[in-house]
Amino acid sequence: MTHTPWLQARLMVAEQAAATLADEFSDATVWLVGALAEGLAHQQSDVDLLLVTHEPVAEPRSRFLHSIRVDVRAVSWDRVHAWRSLLDSFTVTREGIETFRAVRTRLSDLTLLRTARPLAPAPDLLPILTPKQLLTYQRWALADRCEAAASLAEDLLGLVQAGMHPHADLVWNQLARVVAQAETVAAGAPLLGEKWLPSLLGSHRGARFKAVPELPEPRWSNAADHSSFFAIVQARLADVLFALWPSDADPEPVHEAGLDGFGWLPQRYHDGWFLRRGDVRSPLSDGQMRTWQQDAAGRSRT
Repeated sequence: MTHTPWLQARLMVAEQAAATLADEFSDATVWLVGALAEGLAHQQSDVDLLLVTHEPVAEPRSRFLHSIRVDVRAVSWDRVHAWRSLLDSFTVTREGIETFRAVRTRLSDLTLLRTARPLAPAPDLLPILTPKQLLTYQRWALADRCEAAASLAEDLLGLVQAGMHPHADLVWNQLARVVAQAETVAAGAPLLGEKWLPSLLGSHRGARFKAVPELPEPRWSNAADHSSFFAIVQARLADVLFALWPSDADPEPVHEAGLDGFGWLPQRYHDGWFLRRGDVRSPLSDGQMRTWQQDAAGRSRT
């Protein structure tokens, strides 16, 4: 955590606000959440607190301390337990994605738990998530970013086929940020807003900031080239998925032709690997996925 002047001021305000809330709500615990809890702040940042109570209470009004806005989210422990239950296991399968939909709608709430840091009067409180739940959060968050990437890839297919190249350029730039988010999640960062990507990308490389890696300049007018410049997206997503689902399987041949083409992206569910393009999904074994990853990496370097 880099203690900039505006970060330090907000951490002090958070401690003061937490002490006040603890006096107002007996037996409650107060947690610092969001980007600030990860040591990220700018000169206009608000302070976000999570007030956890035994019984539901009315949401406390926002307040200002030393001209810094403090927003408080109040939830009961029952609600927290319900959120945490989504992190007990990574259960999504290719045939049953209902849980995935439920988790995706609650991902911002789960990110609050992932970032939560206890404040006064109980700074020695145990973490709100267990190590196993933290790993499950990573897997849900990475699956979410891979799903977002697949949706953008589907848009790219449609836009390029329609000759709407300026529109495809915008989606291509969006895809660059989603892939970078996937890499930060795989490296252990929470899924925060895109504005924090340079800090999150830098933090696990020993740097303060790192620019979001650009994708190769697209060549939409030459259909034969699509799969070559798209390969970097395929390779980078495969790498982060293998980071959370490592495998020592020997490479196996991928028999179905065309799975390395433009638009195909990898995903990993509880019941294994698959490639997706639009609504089409093609299951792969660990060994086949390893071959596909190696091929994508090779094409991305050409």
